[in-house]
Amino acid sequence: MNRLYNVVLLSFLLSLFLVVDASAQKFPKKYKYWSIGGSLNTMNFVGEVDPGPSFVSPGLKYTRYNFGIDLTRRMGTRVTLRGAISYGRIAGNDFVNASYSYKGGPRADIRRKARNLDFTNNIFEVKADVIIDFIEHRGRYQKRPDFVPYMFVGLAYFHHNPQTKFNGQTVNLRDYHTEGEGLLPGAHKQYSLNQIALPIGLGLRYKLAPQWDLAFEIGWRFTTTDYLDDASGKYPDPQALYNATGSIESVQLAYASSMIDPNNHNFDGLGTPNDISFIDKAGVKHDLKTYGDAVPGGTRGNPKRNDAYIVTGFHLTYIIPTKVICPKFR
Repeated sequence: MNRLYNVVLLSFLLSLFLVVDASAQKFPKKYKYWSIGGSLNTMNFVGEVDPGPSFVSPGLKYTRYNFGIDLTRRMGTRVTLRGAISYGRIAGNDFVNASYSYKGGPRADIRRKARNLDFTNNIFEVKADVIIDFIEHRGRYQKRPDFVPYMFVGLAYFHHNPQTKFNGQTVNLRDYHTEGEGLLPGAHKQYSLNQIALPIGLGLRYKLAPQWDLAFEIGWRFTTTDYLDDASGKYPDPQALYNATGSIESVQLAYASSMIDPNNHNFDGLGTPNDISFIDKAGVKHDLKTYGDAVPGGTRGNPKRNDAYIVTGFHLTYIIPTKVICPKFR
């Protein structure tokens, strides 16, 4: 993340804390309450192997599931603190989702198809955020408004592990160092499976009953990694990658275009497939048929933009009743 982004984020969080503090100070303690709830959501991915054009309009074909539970504490006239855990999946597939067109720049989409990467990634997330209502409420929860639009922002920790199907089995892509990460000179260091994200989003909450709320919200998770899909930088030298890993599979997964059926493609404008080879420990030469940028040092991803994911869905919340304190009569 660049310096300007950090300054903007710090300024936003400082302003947020001031709002939270001001809201809490003028909210009587007797009106505060706890809630528990659950959510049923969908997940979409935004990154290199992204079936959609941008983080505001991801492709829907690779929408996957997500579900979670949360605990909230009403703290002020506009402010609620929330802690949540969730589990879900993101996915993407170059060959299935990219077309043979030149949409998005010179041969952009067709090069994605030739790259032929695909992945799934199961994400376990622990999140703490602040919900800020756009409509103020000063009284007891029973008198809260029927409809309340809101926003939220916070911090999340998540565990992930990008995988793909290879030779009929599910494999962990990180184990194969497909860009030489952590092994080859000039490559990115080995990425961690435990990461931090900034959750931010919008929602609309509806009062179903005195103690029940139903909300619909959409939230973006801007992460600190570019490896949710195991693609970020450049193609490694296949011989160097094989020498470092001793794995033919590592080279095949790095150069996934080599696994495209040469009799079942139509890469107009990409020219003749390149013959790239490496020699294994037995002295056997392996030829990799590649297309477009799939050459050593060619573009495999975009390290200037980290990956993100989007969680959209419904939240059902139960308000735990508070004790009603009656005045004493003497």
